[in-house]
Amino acid sequence: MDHSPPEPTTLAALDHAHRHLVAAETAEIIALAHLIDTYHVDMNDIAVGLEDTMTPGADGTPAVAEFLALEIAPLLGVSPGAAVGRLGDVLNVRHRLPTLWAAVLAGRIRWWQAVDVARRSVHLSAEAALTLDRRLAHAMALMPWQRTLRLLPGWIIAADPANAIAREASARTSRHVTLGEIEDGHVDMWGRLTPDDAAAFDHALSSIARNLPATADVDQRTGWNQRRAAAVGILARGAFGQESLPSHQLVVHITADSVPGVEAAQETYLADGTATGTARVEGWGAMHISGLRELLADSRVTVRPVLDANEIQPVDQHDPPDLMRLALTLRNPVDVFPYGSRVARACDLDHTVPYRTDRGPGQTSMENLGPTARYPHRARTHGGWHVCQPQPGTYHWRSPAGYEYLVTALGTIRLTAPPELAA
Repeated sequence: MDHSPPEPTTLAALDHAHRHLVAAETAEIIALAHLIDTYHVDMNDIAVGLEDTMTPGADGTPAVAEFLALEIAPLLGVSPGAAVGRLGDVLNVRHRLPTLWAAVLAGRIRWWQAVDVARRSVHLSAEAALTLDRRLAHAMALMPWQRTLRLLPGWIIAADPANAIAREASARTSRHVTLGEIEDGHVDMWGRLTPDDAAAFDHALSSIARNLPATADVDQRTGWNQRRAAAVGILARGAFGQESLPSHQLVVHITADSVPGVEAAQETYLADGTATGTARVEGWGAMHISGLRELLADSRVTVRPVLDANEIQPVDQHDPPDLMRLALTLRNPVDVFPYGSRVARACDLDHTVPYRTDRGPGQTSMENLGPTARYPHRARTHGGWHVCQPQPGTYHWRSPAGYEYLVTALGTIRLTAPPELAA
């Protein structure tokens, strides 16, 4: 079979694009490091609620001004929490792994590789991290990155053996079982158990699974795993001899187009009547609406119709009533700070025009409220951020540096840079 060689111009274009990618990545972390060095808090002005310092890095890294993350977050298109993590990565690599930092700046390794090492070794003391850093300098000169990565866990242990022993002891007490969000109609489960609990759990699942009917259209191994998975639910519902566990509340959001009996929903149903819409279960994620019958089986269901925000009347008090709070969290389901990600139910309901008792009635309204996480809420109050609500549910933010953003329930749009930087 004949093969034509790759086009040299295309290879050159790929090489050129990759070099620019690495250069831009390096320029970004240098800019972040410079911002850390130059953005300071006047320690004489610190008071309750005002900007303080924070330490997003590990042992041996300096503190940074806490509102810096809020300025860089929308510029990078990430949430405030993710921006704090970015600052922590820069601090950890720069101050704890200086050889890796130099290698990144020289283009010998990628930034994500250095961050991977920094995060894996974040528990080490500053002194132990420097020991690891010297070992990595030798390794990077002699072996490929993937081989270095395979050896890294052992080098981390060798950098501080006492710490490794303490972490193993701690791991024995940090047991947990964690459930993920709904994905493809199912939920992942993982955890850390003591060996005896793990053996007992495994035995219980297998014992129940042996008494469940096999599925004819799947192979033996797959069918066995499916029956063990079903056994988890049987164990849970039979806990302490109960037929069912104590009741709990699930909030499920379904669009009107997915509700049977609504004429507008006709196009969302197949010929056999199967629904094709999507439901969102708060705290668990999204699922196909056809799975709701199984999820809500034997449940008491309360249907709340969609609220019309135009019918929610202003009130003459600071705190919004429950109905207004519900309508606000449905209208804007997450933090309305640029690229905010915290769910609205966990946010403060911030007055866009600050509430004052001498400003007259009706200040608490759908037109003057928005769910805002506590971190940006404080920055808006004390850190120089400004926000207005040009129309209900739409928020126009301006940062202390002059960048402007428009936030709606659908997301964030960057509007302008400061005039002197716009070019």
